[in-house]
Amino acid sequence: MGLFLNALASGAYWTGATVFFLPITRDLGLSRVGTSMAFSLARLEGGLGGPLVGHAVDRFGARTMLLLGGVVAGLGFLLLSLSQNYVTFLLIYVGIVSVGFNAGFNNALSTAINSWFIRRRGMAMSVVSSGISLGGAVVTPLIALIIFHQGWRAGAAIAGAAILAASIPVSYYLRSSPESMGMLPDGDDLRPRDAGGGRRRATSPSVDFTAAEAAKTASYWLLAAAIGLRIAAQTALLVHMVPILVWKGQDEVVAPIVVSIMSFGALPLRFVFGYLSDVWSRQKVASVGMAMGGLSVLVLLASRGAFWQLVVFAVMLAFAESVSAITWALIGDFYGRTSFATLRGGVTTVHSVFAMGTPVYAGWVFDQTASYTWALAPIVLIYAAASFLFWVLPKPRIPARLATDQDSGEGGLD
Repeated sequence: MGLFLNALASGAYWTGATVFFLPITRDLGLSRVGTSMAFSLARLEGGLGGPLVGHAVDRFGARTMLLLGGVVAGLGFLLLSLSQNYVTFLLIYVGIVSVGFNAGFNNALSTAINSWFIRRRGMAMSVVSSGISLGGAVVTPLIALIIFHQGWRAGAAIAGAAILAASIPVSYYLRSSPESMGMLPDGDDLRPRDAGGGRRRATSPSVDFTAAEAAKTASYWLLAAAIGLRIAAQTALLVHMVPILVWKGQDEVVAPIVVSIMSFGALPLRFVFGYLSDVWSRQKVASVGMAMGGLSVLVLLASRGAFWQLVVFAVMLAFAESVSAITWALIGDFYGRTSFATLRGGVTTVHSVFAMGTPVYAGWVFDQTASYTWALAPIVLIYAAASFLFWVLPKPRIPARLATDQDSGEGGLD
């Protein structure tokens, strides 16, 4: 269910933003800074509301927030198709569409997965996040085709209808935690092991920090900074991907094919890196992915616009895209399940501040120079910094309260 919903959300909103960029810019008579500002403010809105949304998910459950977010996001896209000027477009995209996706998809789905899995958390997060790649590979090109033939308003309306049609029934079947079904994480259950009636225990008990305890650790803020740098680079590239490819000489209709290739490439890599993160080190796997992201941008800068060169760039960037879920899984690894959504919301606030400026800066550079060269060069450094932070990221020290519980044998899950 998470994979399916993420495919729709990615195809229409996350990866899909780039195929709306140029048509909206032309239709509303905007500069690239103006269009970039709308997408950047949407990220900022998600960050400012992140802690509140996270608290709501922890309190009311992923199921409720997924339903609410899906309805708001779907209606937002329908309203977006009716906007006739920049002000109404900005208000609807930032105030409705963004609110729905950040409340119902980003936080709710990852919180549910974090509750259902401990030992297999990396693979589980990767399976669900593979929907993001599937959406970019399949849904985004379909929307691009609709936009090319019918206009961006038709694309927005169809996307909104699809999100409504999918999120309402799927949210009905979502269960926020295994305990609500008489089970434990990773498929362990509460049935007797034998005729004696003993109960099965989870083999990997979770250490659950409170939000306040987590916020006092340096690891939390270093992780937030690392994720913030990752998303700052990613946001600039994804929002401007089609414009960058057009700048490199590709036709606007052909450019989404390169986006699709990147997403197809990330699809199997998410499973590979998910498995590696479970058996090796999530921090190290994330670091390698960020290093590949930086190298991909160097390839893009050096390319002369030949299609094969852009395909090489897209495949290399797929490595960076494929570790995104692993970085979120680190929150659960470090701090447990109880306050995951609240802590994820805090990280969202940090990364939204990081990510707001990079698309606007890229748009401003192009408006001033008719080139993306000096917009892309800093992204290499951003990826390098993210790679370093993930590599050296330490696990937090367990609070004395939790250490005492573990020593006394009270920290396990019965």
